[in-house]
Amino acid sequence: MTKGNEIEMYTIFAFQSRAQAMTMYSSLKRAGIGSALMTTPREVSLGCGLSVKICEQSYREACSVLYAVENDTFLGAFRLYYEGRRTCVERIRGGF
Repeated sequence: MTKGNEIEMYTIFAFQSRAQAMTMYSSLKRAGIGSALMTTPREVSLGCGLSVKICEQSYREACSVLYAVENDTFLGAFRLYYEGRRTCVERIRGGF
């Protein structure tokens, strides 16, 4: 979760459709943006249960890819980080 005093922080894109989550993942991979498919954390509790995880630094680039792919089931972007053993979630407004 954390390395020393460093806080692990990442962003997920949540979708209603597993197919669109996988399409977004493939599109990010083709664009050279590091990403992973992951189970949507229960703290987000939206969508199909599958989200695309990216690092914080790739957020703007990933938003550009999101605009280019079919995303009618896109539910939102969320920043996740840990405070001790607690997972904290913030919905990201704007940028896409």
